[in-house]
Amino acid sequence: MQEDQQVHMQEVPLALANQIPGLRMVDEVYPDPVRVVSVAVPVSDLLNGSSERPTSAELCCGTHLLRTGAIRDLVITSERQLVKGISRIVAVTGDDAREAREMGKVLEQEVEALSARVATATSPSLHDAHRLAKDVGQLIDAVEGTPIPQWQRRVLQKSLKALQRSTNTSTRKLEIKEAGVKAQKLLEKHGRQELVVDTVDTDSLSVVVKTVNRYSELSPGCMVLLLAPQASSGKVLCACQVPKASGTPASAWALAVCGHLGGNAGGSAVVAKGVGTASAEDISRALRWAQEYAEGKKDS
Repeated sequence: MQEDQQVHMQEVPLALANQIPGLRMVDEVYPDPVRVVSVAVPVSDLLNGSSERPTSAELCCGTHLLRTGAIRDLVITSERQLVKGISRIVAVTGDDAREAREMGKVLEQEVEALSARVATATSPSLHDAHRLAKDVGQLIDAVEGTPIPQWQRRVLQKSLKALQRSTNTSTRKLEIKEAGVKAQKLLEKHGRQELVVDTVDTDSLSVVVKTVNRYSELSPGCMVLLLAPQASSGKVLCACQVPKASGTPASAWALAVCGHLGGNAGGSAVVAKGVGTASAEDISRALRWAQEYAEGKKDS
């Protein structure tokens, strides 16, 4: 590009083109005659062997620049393997290349700033841990979907993968800890009842699930369903767990309750989770409905 070399093109018989040393070809059928494209060295010189100057020569029927300087700049933004031994490379030129480099610098700075936040968050709250994990996920998507130099994308993805492992581990530990505290409080409230339906204060569905898991460990044989109303959105998080020998599958129980709340649920016969929608006034009725369903007073 800096040398601003001339691009030469000439149609020649296919058999003659095949004799050009170092000619780039792919496994496809070429027309005859075929167009030969060469950088800096005229095609006629390649055919008669009068030039030993290094060049790039290939068979191509596409559109080409007349001089390499018109490219101005070039950045490879993507490389994907199609089949073994063959990759598709996507590159941008000119102003698009400049913008790709600039975006690469911006994302690099964002990754560095996020790395610093994670490193200094030695004792984060669960809310802060969730926020960090979400920010890591959003930055992963940005790095994946933004045109930037491919080499830089791989470097940033490696750093973000390490951050994701760190934040996921921290979040999981905090969720287990919070779920343990909530399960213990519920056990003190309900004792050793065989059926527990109650609410729990959290904005994390994962915490709700871990709470029913822990409660079932503390009180084996108990059927437990918890709802977590979200005042800001009107959504209701739901999770339940039942003994293996229970006649009411957890998946059916959660689906019935969440369906009653205009939502959906899924899971296994032992543990399930879902989301519905309800006003504050509806929560008490939903709790009664969930208990009656488990007691066999509601149709599935």
